[in-house]
Amino acid sequence: MVLHRVHHQILRSHHLFEPLNDEQMDELMNASQLLNLDKGDNLFLQGEPAHSFYFVISGAIKIYRLTPDGQEKVFEVIGNRQTFAEAMMLMDTPNYVASAQAVCPSQVYRFSNAAYMRLLEANQRLAFALLGKLSVRLHQRINEIETLSLKNATHRVVRYLLTQLSRVKDGSNSFELPMAKQLVAGHLSIQPETFSRIIRRLIDEAIITQEGRQISILDRQRLEQFE
Repeated sequence: MVLHRVHHQILRSHHLFEPLNDEQMDELMNASQLLNLDKGDNLFLQGEPAHSFYFVISGAIKIYRLTPDGQEKVFEVIGNRQTFAEAMMLMDTPNYVASAQAVCPSQVYRFSNAAYMRLLEANQRLAFALLGKLSVRLHQRINEIETLSLKNATHRVVRYLLTQLSRVKDGSNSFELPMAKQLVAGHLSIQPETFSRIIRRLIDEAIITQEGRQISILDRQRLEQFE
């Protein structure tokens, strides 16, 4: 596969690919596919064989499961320059434990688990990079479990807004919600109406402003202390 120069730079900047030399990278790319997805397109469904992991070039992918009563539980929304489903390579189960769907037009690379595992066995730096990635994910999940289990809905929303703000690279006090409010509410295990009420309280208190998905933090200290 002939890589677009920009794609090559993006992939090389990620720690799961940075340790690969040019020959190894070519071997991995020869077993990959570049996918162009429309909103609502599925990459895989829970229970399907887990043969691949993915890297998001642009767009956003939600990772979700359906509860026994048919409701959707969103675990995460994966954005630009992030990987997902790589943990499946090291799990005993041969099938995906959740589903993945594009929430907007997206472009992703699909990589072969078998091809990456061959490289992993021959490259110690690559093995440590993967372990590092999975350790970060585990730490994030532990924090999420604590927040969802012990804190009230307002605290969850405030923590979510502060987390999104911390990801802004240019020091701005504004950011765009990565998904619709209904999906954010599902991710936080609260009702959409509850999420909207909390956002309205923050606006009324002149702590934030909102225009569509764009959120601006007017008073970070008050937001951190808001209950």
